[in-house]
Amino acid sequence: MRKLALNHQFTPPELVSINQTLATLLADESLDEKSFHSISIQRDACIKEYLDTLEPIQKAEFCKAEIEINDVLVQLAQQLFDTSLKQLSGLIRGRKAVKKYY
Repeated sequence: MRKLALNHQFTPPELVSINQTLATLLADESLDEKSFHSISIQRDACIKEYLDTLEPIQKAEFCKAEIEINDVLVQLAQQLFDTSLKQLSGLIRGRKAVKKYY
């Protein structure tokens, strides 16, 4: 995987820590999808909690910066899903081929 910049000028310290964990996971060649999902849920909860503490102007600035990062993460998650789907399709085809020869 590639190195991603997940922080921006409005990122709170608790989210920086989660983003570092996520960036480390994404840099690993053998990505663990369960960990990716778990950290993404943790990241979402942290963001929601942080948004509750912001004034409307700060909230708008944070959201604008965070949407760009979120779009990158959504695209990455879609790529992971597509890859998993291809692997699953290959396994199903292989299973059918094996059953033909029994």
